[in-house]
Amino acid sequence: MKQFLLTIILLPFLLSAQTEGKKIFSFSNSPIPDQNITAIATDNTGLNWIGTLEGLICYNGKRWHTITSKNSKLPSNKILSIKIVGNTKYIGTTEGLLVIDNNTWDVYTSKNSKLPSDKIRKIIKIKDNILIATSKGLVKYSNDFEVILSSDKNGIIDDDFISMNVDHNNVVWLGTNSGLYSFSNNIWRIYNTKNSELPNNNIWDIVIDGEGKKWIATKRGIITIQDDQWVLFNKKNTPLKTNTIKSLVYDDYDQIWVGTDKGVVSFDGEDWKKHKISHKKALVTSLFIDDFDNKWVCTLKDVIVYNIDGVEFKNNISAQNSVIVSK
Repeated sequence: MKQFLLTIILLPFLLSAQTEGKKIFSFSNSPIPDQNITAIATDNTGLNWIGTLEGLICYNGKRWHTITSKNSKLPSNKILSIKIVGNTKYIGTTEGLLVIDNNTWDVYTSKNSKLPSDKIRKIIKIKDNILIATSKGLVKYSNDFEVILSSDKNGIIDDDFISMNVDHNNVVWLGTNSGLYSFSNNIWRIYNTKNSELPNNNIWDIVIDGEGKKWIATKRGIITIQDDQWVLFNKKNTPLKTNTIKSLVYDDYDQIWVGTDKGVVSFDGEDWKKHKISHKKALVTSLFIDDFDNKWVCTLKDVIVYNIDGVEFKNNISAQNSVIVSK
């Protein structure tokens, strides 16, 4: 197996400003090849793994690695999901799953494994297992793949999962374009506009807060679920300027951050706050939070990082823990 150490490029921050008590960085001219960031995860060295539709970027606050299908075993440059457990990185793409365990890179597809589809939408950890949501069903992975649900096996209405999370009771919640699903102890439940208080069947994101409340992003606002109580937040009862909710994250200060097609707002349980974006194109394509509580706001123009305590990244990349690309 050949191994190649990617060249590290040192780039300064291009924009630093203090806005509304939050420090903002913009990466408009960074090596990020595509503003449509699809996933962010932080490893135990402090390295941020950033998935885009044009490759994988590794960033520690000062140095950048660029990983593509041309210089690595990455099966596709279109990254859809990233999950890091210990030293193992799970990279979901449109053409298979890449598992990086130390310096070993293995690619799994529907041809060489039990994956029902090569399109890996979301990856989460539940107990000692990895759950993988694909465009054709749900798979559990430990030492091997086990199909939990697929169109061929269960005949479920919609197995193209686009969002997924797990609550404090190990109930798995999955979003599709035809409703919300929950899975626990081999029991599936389906929620849609006909049998529940969902305002819309397009479930774009799912977040669990510190109290176990489920926050569901839809095309018609945010719905929360706790103890069988459903509460709807939209532009009628909040400062939200739109009901189109693109993305949600939950931070260390018990705040919910909401990315919409008209900007970013946060909610601390009592008050809503709008956060200024430095340009007119305020459409938020995605919203992520890393292990340092930095909020990554991805727009059509650039990527902005918010943190009330100032944006900081752990900086300990060395020759020993740099990213090794195997081919």
